[in-house]
Amino acid sequence: MAKKQLLDELNILKKGHADGYVAVDIQGQITESNPAFRKMSGYTEKELKGRSYKELSHKKWQSLEEKIIREQVVAGNYSNIYEKELQRKDGSVVPVELRTYPLRDEKGLFAGFRTFVRDITERKKSEEALRESERRFADIIDFLPDATLAIDLEGKVIAWNRAIEEMTGVKADQILGKGNYEHALPFFGIRRPLVIDLILKKDKKVEKYFAAIIKKEKDLLIAESWVPRLRGRKAFLWGKASPLYNSKGDIIGAIASIRNITERKKAEEALKESERRLADIIDFLPDATFAIDLQGKVIAWNRAIEELTGVKADQMLGKGNYEYALPFFGNRRPLMIDLVLKRNKKFEKDYASVIKRQKNMLIMETWVPSLRGRKAFIWGKASPLYNSRGAIVGAIESMRDTTERKESEEILKKRESDLKLKTNELQELNVALRVLLKQRDNDRNELEEKILSNVKLLIQPFIDKLKNHADPKGKSYINVIESNLNDILSPFAQKLSVRHLNLTNKEVQVANLIKEGKTTKEIAESINASESSVNVHRYHIRKKLVLTKAQNLHSYLLSLT
Repeated sequence: MAKKQLLDELNILKKGHADGYVAVDIQGQITESNPAFRKMSGYTEKELKGRSYKELSHKKWQSLEEKIIREQVVAGNYSNIYEKELQRKDGSVVPVELRTYPLRDEKGLFAGFRTFVRDITERKKSEEALRESERRFADIIDFLPDATLAIDLEGKVIAWNRAIEEMTGVKADQILGKGNYEHALPFFGIRRPLVIDLILKKDKKVEKYFAAIIKKEKDLLIAESWVPRLRGRKAFLWGKASPLYNSKGDIIGAIASIRNITERKKAEEALKESERRLADIIDFLPDATFAIDLQGKVIAWNRAIEELTGVKADQMLGKGNYEYALPFFGNRRPLMIDLVLKRNKKFEKDYASVIKRQKNMLIMETWVPSLRGRKAFIWGKASPLYNSRGAIVGAIESMRDTTERKESEEILKKRESDLKLKTNELQELNVALRVLLKQRDNDRNELEEKILSNVKLLIQPFIDKLKNHADPKGKSYINVIESNLNDILSPFAQKLSVRHLNLTNKEVQVANLIKEGKTTKEIAESINASESSVNVHRYHIRKKLVLTKAQNLHSYLLSLT
């Protein structure tokens, strides 16, 4: 098989193959060469023939090549492919790749060797360019602030920067070039896939483990996870991984950056624990209360506000974008709690009449249009939330539904307004009453005068007549009567005069006699007038008393008694 392969290769070379060919005898002198080798070495065929093969090898390669010929070619059938530098005629060197076969005589004894030579200058340049690129890549990665590593398609570590050396305590020269998940040992203490490995090869078991903590953004993976062993302690790491591409856009590996965010995670957990304690305290407050963080997300929503709004805590906690305004206004908008964290001139202007400031606390009373489908009047106060260092970490607001109180106050205000109006009316009435009472006093004085006048007109004349016709005893009675009349006033005459002050003295005298049931003739005799005069007085009395034809004058006058 080896002989057939050799013959095939020799036939190819005779047809002008690009690879060089050279034959060397047992003394190490060149006996044969092809055009490709001559071009490669810079010698002519004549110059090469009989020349020592060692002259075409740089000194640093001669001992290596002698060893390969001795151990592989003489002892075996052919050498492994190896590399060296070919010394050219002009003194320059050409990197070459070789494979050497033995030449044997008729007895099968070693008589020299044949070597196939390939110019690998371009390959070496590419490799050097790649190494230079990798060096630059390594330099860039080395100065990245985040702990960073990279692996090739075989999972071997090709970059391990200073930051990851400090994080893990593992030096780059201890891990570069290593595969088989060597890069997992500093983190987990065992060989296992990391997020960076998922970029190159899917692993359902690992994906399942990271499912809750991995985020995918196009070809980028982001993960947060506790690792059990980072320099002997548990640590919480954040990392992101993405593919590495060559200039042709082919994936040639993966890169990952890692941050140790243990302290931040502990701070976040401490904050969450603090928020849980705060939520427990808030939950038992009698007033409807909620709290938000600096991003406006709800971190507390107590039982009282659940009852007030009908919205459960698990429906509200963690939500932002003014979600907490919906149960009150039906739309997303700032509430008083937001003014504690960030001033809003338009909002403050709209509510200037209902917002009061007391140092860092805001107090407000206002109507809200949509609280469980009804308009409600809410009293509330809001203030900042501070951490242990005195920094503001959020805001809290407590509120009460004071609709019933507000409605009672408005009813009371209305009653007070009505009462004030009635009071004003009464004051006006009192003024009018005082005027009337004064007028009444004047009228009473006038009435008293009229009564006295009536007595003199209606009674005194008859008393005088009786005195002229009475005997001594009768006169004494008449004197008694006259004396008593000075103290007694007639109720009828007083009432008549009060109601009808426009009656003349004569008309009052006639009306008194009509009331007593006297006939026209009797009245005429009593007042010493004609019956026609009495009838005229009757007519005037009826007219002044505004009586209809159907009304009886005698009966009406009796009703005034």
